[in-house]
Amino acid sequence: MGKLHYVRSHTPTLLVLGNSRVDNGFIPRTLLEDGAAGISGFNMGMPGANAGILYGVVKRLANDGNLGAKGMRAVLIGLDEHLLQAEDSLGYGVFYSDPAWLWHNRDWRGMAAHSLRLWGFSANLKQLREPGKALGFFQASFANMEPIGGGAAMYLGYRAGFGGLQDAGQVRRQQESFDAPPDDVQIEALFATIALLQQYGVQVAVVYPPLLNRELLYLTPQQPTARPYIAIAERLAAEGVPQLTLETVAQRNPEMFVNSGHLNDSGAHYHSRLLARQLRAIWPSLFVKEGGA
Repeated sequence: MGKLHYVRSHTPTLLVLGNSRVDNGFIPRTLLEDGAAGISGFNMGMPGANAGILYGVVKRLANDGNLGAKGMRAVLIGLDEHLLQAEDSLGYGVFYSDPAWLWHNRDWRGMAAHSLRLWGFSANLKQLREPGKALGFFQASFANMEPIGGGAAMYLGYRAGFGGLQDAGQVRRQQESFDAPPDDVQIEALFATIALLQQYGVQVAVVYPPLLNRELLYLTPQQPTARPYIAIAERLAAEGVPQLTLETVAQRNPEMFVNSGHLNDSGAHYHSRLLARQLRAIWPSLFVKEGGA
């Protein structure tokens, strides 16, 4: 929520959306270090978020007037398989879901959880049985506590990989269930997000975050389980959405990863520079200096 509050009051030119692979994978200052004067970026990566949650965030920004010529001009979406899974183990939907979207998809439980938030978040409150989390909850109830990795303003939303402090269960589920079919509602949420951004004149692109030991299924047509993901990539191409990839799996350096799916700080700097070159190619207006390129 700290990230969302920051974005609403300090509207960036470029917003990077996604889950934890974005959160600790791309550094806004590095992406735009050669950008034009007045151009700013922000990393809105939310660990564990799916496409439905991102749609709710973008809908809020649209309602607040943060999109378009006087606000965000470009949005980059980090797309992996987990972004299109229905799981919401961290309870984001209680706070970020868009009620109209829930109604449209007849998600009655989601609507109830969004309205009765204490009930909707009750499963997550069980984590307070862990002493460390209970202590953190107590401290944050009486004083402003910065999140792990610093507040939103410190690194413009970017947070370096945290190794053992990452949710091990969530990381394991991502590794074990990557070849599960995408959820139809999440697919439509992805394309609804893109359509909403384009409605306000925002340029949209997709980046496929790097993994250490494999390629994302969007990039592996030879695998039978990849077919629904290849169909999504084809739909993105048909709608004219640029799709950016970084190094191949054979080129990736294990020393740049905190685990098989997440970059460490040195890896984030390196891959942000790779990504910056591609952004310069697809969105040259973000990099045009006064008086020339």
